[in-house]
Amino acid sequence: MNDMLAKVVGFIGELLLTAGVLAALFAFYLLYWTGLETSKIQNEAKDNLRNSWSAPVSANPTVPGEAPQEGSPVAWQQGSAVALLSAPKAGVNELVAFEGVDQGVLAGGPGHYPGTALPGQVGNSSFAAHRDGHGAPFDNIDRLHTCDDITVETQEAIYHYKVLPDDGLAGEGQAFDCVPDGIEIPKVQGQHIVTPDRSDVILPVGGAQMLTWTTCHPQWDNTHRLIIHAVLAQTEMKEAA
Repeated sequence: MNDMLAKVVGFIGELLLTAGVLAALFAFYLLYWTGLETSKIQNEAKDNLRNSWSAPVSANPTVPGEAPQEGSPVAWQQGSAVALLSAPKAGVNELVAFEGVDQGVLAGGPGHYPGTALPGQVGNSSFAAHRDGHGAPFDNIDRLHTCDDITVETQEAIYHYKVLPDDGLAGEGQAFDCVPDGIEIPKVQGQHIVTPDRSDVILPVGGAQMLTWTTCHPQWDNTHRLIIHAVLAQTEMKEAA
């Protein structure tokens, strides 16, 4: 009996050891290897994107609504590199964003939701990215709060957004003076958590020029989504080449 018990305990111990090794290998793959792959994709995409953008940045920023629409792209091509995203407070520094939000696209970095507005347009320009694995590009976007900066650079312009108030009450007793007068401020929360079925978070709100970032919540799980909403505060048009 004792020999049988020892064999069972030994077998269970071997299973646990094997499971531990497999878990460690998976963690290595998720945290390290996928990060290396994404970093390579990002570096190559950024070089290609910069090379294709020959227009210099204008020194004279304009407020939203003044940017000319002529020549702006009607849509972005699925899977192509389309923009550079930055949010200093969240440690996001010129991440290349691609068109599309399927897993193949998101493995390379943030993705733009097809069908949502392009940056600078009226509507809700929306992006998604991983919070763990593949470089975890949106790992720290929970650090973004009222009036924090988010910029989106495209071939045509650099768009400066400001995160909306956490409680969504801008203009109703809460100061929100980080955007110029006359800009429509949507009454939505700057940061909140929703269930995965809440696709309405990427819909337009009135005539506002919005930006939305989405990612999984909590970290290492996908039971909910963390949402960041911002509004366009300034546009720097690039001069023609």
